[in-house]
Amino acid sequence: MMLDLYSVPALVVFVTVYGVIMVRNVKGIRIPIWATMGIGAIAVLILQIISPEQAYLAINFEVLMFLFGMFILVSGMESSGLLKYVTVRILEYAKTPNRVLLFILLVLGFLSAFLINDTVALVATPIVIGLATQMGIKPTPLLISLAFGITIGSVLTPIGNPQNLLVALGSGMMSPFWNFALYLIAPTLACMATTYLVLVRFYKTSLSAAVMPSTVTTTGMVTDLSLAKTSSLIAVLVIVGFFTVGFVNKIDGLSEINFSHVAFVGGLTLLAASRHRKKIFLEINWKIIAFFAAMFVFMAAMWNGGIIEIFASFFPSAGPSGGIQSLLNILVTSTGLSQVMSNVPFVAVYLPVMHSLGYAGQDTLFWIALASASTLAGNLTILGAASNIIILEAAEKKKEHAFSFWEFFKIGAIVTALNLAILFAFLVAYFTFDV
Repeated sequence: MMLDLYSVPALVVFVTVYGVIMVRNVKGIRIPIWATMGIGAIAVLILQIISPEQAYLAINFEVLMFLFGMFILVSGMESSGLLKYVTVRILEYAKTPNRVLLFILLVLGFLSAFLINDTVALVATPIVIGLATQMGIKPTPLLISLAFGITIGSVLTPIGNPQNLLVALGSGMMSPFWNFALYLIAPTLACMATTYLVLVRFYKTSLSAAVMPSTVTTTGMVTDLSLAKTSSLIAVLVIVGFFTVGFVNKIDGLSEINFSHVAFVGGLTLLAASRHRKKIFLEINWKIIAFFAAMFVFMAAMWNGGIIEIFASFFPSAGPSGGIQSLLNILVTSTGLSQVMSNVPFVAVYLPVMHSLGYAGQDTLFWIALASASTLAGNLTILGAASNIIILEAAEKKKEHAFSFWEFFKIGAIVTALNLAILFAFLVAYFTFDV
């Protein structure tokens, strides 16, 4: 496909934004990624690649509502010290470096399935850095393990990450919680085990130099017991609400209520019930919300400019009648375009493409393939998932080097290839036996 004059400005902005993200650590100049994406969104508006009306319509407010509500709950648990307490209590049982990696993968990965991988990334990064310091090693192996763990773990539920939420809301799939669990528990556990073996082998030398701390104290970590109890109770009720909404929708198709509404109401309830609402509100990760809003605008502009169409033309496409070949097409497209667009905006753009190809709500396995493949593709490069970027940003706040683009890619390529192979094998088995 040839570029026209309208596409040239979009291509220039695209290359500039992603170029800055990729080389952002050159000469010690660190531009926050949320700011880079925000500048990109402003640029496409100034250059009229997208109109203000189109930009407004491009923003997925249901995703932002969901993130806002969940960030309030996590902010409450974090402000009270509860999340730090729980994480440290879990990690204190790790008596060897290898077990530390295992706990980070499994436990924090499991938490990400219910608290959104982006929020777990934000909360756990300083804890993991502190643990690496106590062990006397660079934080890179533990932070990369954290990135892999929360990405893989978030595959498990429709609320584990924003792209899963987009699929659950936009596909027409019935009972998303049940379907995600049915199809993805086994491959998720297999991916976790495989990733653990790769990490242990890859970082064998680094981990051999680690010295495990003799004791880990949790005294005084919970600074506000009342807030800890309130936020955790509301979080549990919100998760129960997610399952309830899924059940009700399955019974009578009450599609007006979805996960975003439940999370938003839960967050507002905590603000109303807490005496520390101002502190909780101020500690919401507004940068991440701004990043997602800007990313939706930026990627819509890239679509307007024909840039996404150019990249998409290099990947195969087929409708649900294609069977196993269509599953493979979805995996390949998800992996490739998630690196170009990041997985959340990719799914936002690709959902209507799949509908245009004939995919409907009953084509559950294909939607599961889109959600899981786009998520696991986030482990290939730091640009593949917003949670990778959050870890980088959180580490920089602690003045620590997390990992470079190439450090992440060297092991991410291996992990992603193995995980996608595992996922594809399970999807083929499910398709063949019509589970």
